Amino acid sequence: MRRRARRVASVRRVVYLLYLDESGKSGPRDFDQPWYVLGGLIIHDRAWHAIEADLNARIDTLVPPPRPETWELHMAHIFHGKRHFREMPRETRYALVDAAFDVLDAHAATLIMVAIDKRAHAERYATPDPVESIAYMLMLERFNSYLDRQHDPLGAVVCDEQKEREGATRQAHAYYRRQGTGWQRIDHVIETPFFTPSHWSRMLQLIDVATYWTAKHLKSGDESYWPRIERRLDRYPHHRGSGLKTFPR
Repeated sequence: MRRRARRVASVRRVVYLLYLDESGKSGPRDFDQPWYVLGGLIIHDRAWHAIEADLNARIDTLVPPPRPETWELHMAHIFHGKRHFREMPRETRYALVDAAFDVLDAHAATLIMVAIDKRAHAERYATPDPVESIAYMLMLERFNSYLDRQHDPLGAVVCDEQKEREGATRQAHAYYRRQGTGWQRIDHVIETPFFTPSHWSRMLQLIDVATYWTAKHLKSGDESYWPRIERRLDRYPHHRGSGLKTFPR
């Protein structure tokens, strides 16, 4: 029995999870939010428990339980001091942000950021495709390329709940798995995307924080957290086009 258990363990395939969140989803012609950013956090399945436990411990230190069931790291609320963060001192709010980036660094997490320049996209194409669709395709290509460099990998996608787009995303995902994107075969990503409310997923909350600050950097050159994001991008320091993809430029 023990020999059999060891044999099964020795052939276990590596599984990576890609957690996705978005920023700038106010509409393709809202140029006050000039970038639509889709952020991805890649987690090795064996690292998942350690990352969650680390983040939970840091949160508990800063915001001791009990907390409401829907409490989560939501960067827009943290930044503006809204909802669960309304009465929270600014120092504590930004300590939570630092904690998120500390966890990403401590566990050498990998990020992918896909950013669509809304104005350039609208001006280049007479009937532009939805920015969400383009960003998802570009993200899937980069996740598949990341997996291709690993040993015997499989990958699955976990998304923040988005009821208005879940059907379209599943349909596109299935098509790319069957037919490729036109630029790349998607041969390491399995299943359909999984959607879940972000307050149930610390990993979705981590990528929410990183995606928010990526959008701020692209919009205004804000450097508050960009150096910490940049060094976590896939293939850093040669991350242009892979860990960071901007479109159409």
